Amino acid sequence: MGYINSDMKVLIADNSLTMRRIVRRFFANNGFYNIEEAKNGKEALEIIDSSDIDLIISDLHMPVIGGMNLLKKVKTNSKTEKIPFIVLTVEANQKTMNKAISLMVDSYIVKPISEDMFIAEVERVLKSTQVKYL
Repeated sequence: MGYINSDMKVLIADNSLTMRRIVRRFFANNGFYNIEEAKNGKEALEIIDSSDIDLIISDLHMPVIGGMNLLKKVKTNSKTEKIPFIVLTVEANQKTMNKAISLMVDSYIVKPISEDMFIAEVERVLKSTQVKYL
């Protein structure tokens, strides 16, 4: 994994503990462990405000602040707009995808997804956003 290493900090925002564990395991299986977790968008924003987050993986359907609003807040804030943001959701609706794209999402992944496909997409996003940690 050329674009993911231990200097990065990843935030996983998903109200499902199971899904957070799955994504964490995908990263751990590839030697990466520097991960923060949030169960909703409000918690995610608090973590983003208090930590140097290098990548956000977020579900859309979360309580308090949903993933689409989280995406909007991240991408419209000059301090956080360059953080790569990947939506990982069951929502396959084209209208929802288009809205995320209009908000500058870096990738939109529809669940379920294999570990290999997930890691390959994370690598692609990091490479395309020119975030390289070596």
